[in-house]
Amino acid sequence: MNKTQLVEQIATSTGVGKPDVEKVMKSFIDTVQQSVKKGEKVSLPGFGGWSQTQRKARTARNPRTGVAVKVPAGKGVKFTVGATFKDIVAAKRGTAAKTAAAKAPAKKAPAKATKAPAKAPARKAPAKAAPAKAAKAPAKKAPARAAKR
Repeated sequence: MNKTQLVEQIATSTGVGKPDVEKVMKSFIDTVQQSVKKGEKVSLPGFGGWSQTQRKARTARNPRTGVAVKVPAGKGVKFTVGATFKDIVAAKRGTAAKTAAAKAPAKKAPAKATKAPAKAPARKAPAKAAPAKAAKAPAKKAPARAAKR
């Protein structure tokens, strides 16, 4: 679902016009971005939260040339999913199970019938063992790529 589809869905479910929904969404996104930029944590209970992360300076390696590159310290954004959201997506525990149980009427359990003991499954012949191979010396490491000129 993209932003346009989300705006349409919210507009139809709430009865509010699309331009108003777009304004509210834009304001919400701007507010979250500015708050996280300031270092504040934005939290919506049951949905999730946004927070700023700090990354230390480090030395990385260019995968093409193998040359070491210094990466400066920086900031990032982390979104943590709320417990209710996780439960709904995973369809487990309290929230999702309670809503499903509330929608479906309870059914009586069928009476237990006595069962005859089940037959043991027939056993298959064991698979043939693969011939033993001679022990190999450990593989050598591939040489580093030469830099393109």
